[in-house]
Amino acid sequence: MLDLLAKVGNRRIILWGTGNTGNAFYEKYRNDLDIYACTCNEKEFKSIAGLKTIQWDEIDRQIDFIIVCSIYYEEIRRQLMVRGFEVNVDFIKFDIFEELYEGFRENKKLILAIGQCEIREMITALKRLKNFKKYYSMIYYNERGICEHGDLFDWTLLKEFMNIIGMADYIMLPSAISPQAKYDFQYIKSFIGDKCSVITISLFNFDSYWPQDIARERSVNKYYMMQKNMKLPAYVERDQVIEKLVDENYSVKKIMELISKEDYFKKEDVMMNHQNSLKRFRLTDRLSDVKIGDFIESNYNLVKLYCDRGHFNQNLLREYVRRILNYLGANESLVELQNMDFEDMFMRINELPIYPSTAAILNLEWINRGTLYRQHLYSGIRTVTFEEYMETFIEYCFAVKKTLQFC
Repeated sequence: MLDLLAKVGNRRIILWGTGNTGNAFYEKYRNDLDIYACTCNEKEFKSIAGLKTIQWDEIDRQIDFIIVCSIYYEEIRRQLMVRGFEVNVDFIKFDIFEELYEGFRENKKLILAIGQCEIREMITALKRLKNFKKYYSMIYYNERGICEHGDLFDWTLLKEFMNIIGMADYIMLPSAISPQAKYDFQYIKSFIGDKCSVITISLFNFDSYWPQDIARERSVNKYYMMQKNMKLPAYVERDQVIEKLVDENYSVKKIMELISKEDYFKKEDVMMNHQNSLKRFRLTDRLSDVKIGDFIESNYNLVKLYCDRGHFNQNLLREYVRRILNYLGANESLVELQNMDFEDMFMRINELPIYPSTAAILNLEWINRGTLYRQHLYSGIRTVTFEEYMETFIEYCFAVKKTLQFC
């Protein structure tokens, strides 16, 4: 992490962003850093604590180093890079600076994590362990943004990532089982230095809870519409059972009567789906440093593991974190982990309901007719039973179907 201080060198430090973030950053580091001035995109702005003000187009990359303290960082990053400033060389995002600076000052190891929501949740959980934070700095990047095949790919973000990767002691990423993901991760690994270790994590979606989705890939509900650019998590996931029954114009009452039966799905179909899930677990485990398949096989019917087809429940997240700690030899953090509650991390995640027939066939001991799920509607979050969730879902599908007929 000496690279960071070398890049700052004797240059003047300028804070870009004079709002709450900029003021908080200044208060935190005013005695540690020689901060020269502040700026923002506005021509007229209020200074941070009487700092000298400078217009952003007057900044000289030869003599100035910028720390961006703004919620509009992505726009500012592109703006600066177009003008020839190099990310993490001539400017840096405030929270990345904090992780690197604190890591250098306290001689911490740097973990650079790449993945989607599951990896992000692991890093968020690890950051809550005070003892672990004494020894490790952690920075997370969404693989969809930095991988060439990602649907959120951004070359400025990839450049930012590449200018940090050489500082990392550990790269944490999911096991790559698809040719596309394998290619992307191999490209990333080609930039890793000799001192860096790669930690691969076994990840998979637990499809056997939701055999109504028989598609090979997760997909969006056929009857789903966004309202004023607002995503409605409750109904975005595909359920091909409901789609088929809505297409055939069964009534809401009749559909509810059918899907509420404990023998609605064929036992052999559910068990085959479950066995296929277990096969994928074993495959990803063979490719991974941090394995989880044995835990899932032993506990899938005893405790809730997933909120939906991709997001963890805190039971599974806790076990992942425990195994990461074991892998790193950070066993002194295990007691703190045991007493840590992560439930609030999942409050924004919509919980998909599990069909009664699935629960009966897989003998899911943690579920019954009164089990409650989080449902995210435009009006907010509510907790509902399977019947309450599915009834509103079906009504929504019929309403969208009727709307589409007039489009």
